[in-house]
Amino acid sequence: MVTRWFGRRQQPNVFRGVVTGIAAGIAATLIMDQFQKLSSAGQKATEKQLRMAQHESEEEIERDQQQKEQTAAQQEGSTEKVARKVATAAGKDLQREDKKKAGQAVHYAFGTLMGAVYGVSAELIPEVTTGGGTAYGTLLFLAADEVAVPAFQLSPPPTETPATDHLQHWVAHVVYGGSLELVRSLLRRFM
Repeated sequence: MVTRWFGRRQQPNVFRGVVTGIAAGIAATLIMDQFQKLSSAGQKATEKQLRMAQHESEEEIERDQQQKEQTAAQQEGSTEKVARKVATAAGKDLQREDKKKAGQAVHYAFGTLMGAVYGVSAELIPEVTTGGGTAYGTLLFLAADEVAVPAFQLSPPPTETPATDHLQHWVAHVVYGGSLELVRSLLRRFM
């Protein structure tokens, strides 16, 4: 028990990896969501300031913003597409208001699963934690957002996505990976 607190390395334990990874995956997904909301709000505010500097009226800016938000609300995100396909396979039809919730459920399920994978990997191969989890977040961004999601036609090809969107999604995944490692390593101290 005393060696646990004084830096002596614990033996790898897959069960501990699963438990800490699941808990960390849930927490990291929540943190990533909040980061994305703040980032989007900041991006909107910056765009508004730039347009105001170009002497556009407040009304024009608000009207354009509302149109953008309506268009975005009508388009399905990748997690909403997955949720709709799962519901269809189960013989159900998702209503418009349920798609967002179902999409969030898919996002949290995936984040939790990737947390469990990370937790087990970190137990067996400590090098996985390189960069405090940020390397894992980057790998997840590349494999999921840049390759798998477009390959399954859940989003447009990366070449059709603005560079700012790629950057915003990558940073969100770096935040996910860093949060994942922080929470996992804290929980691991007590197991």
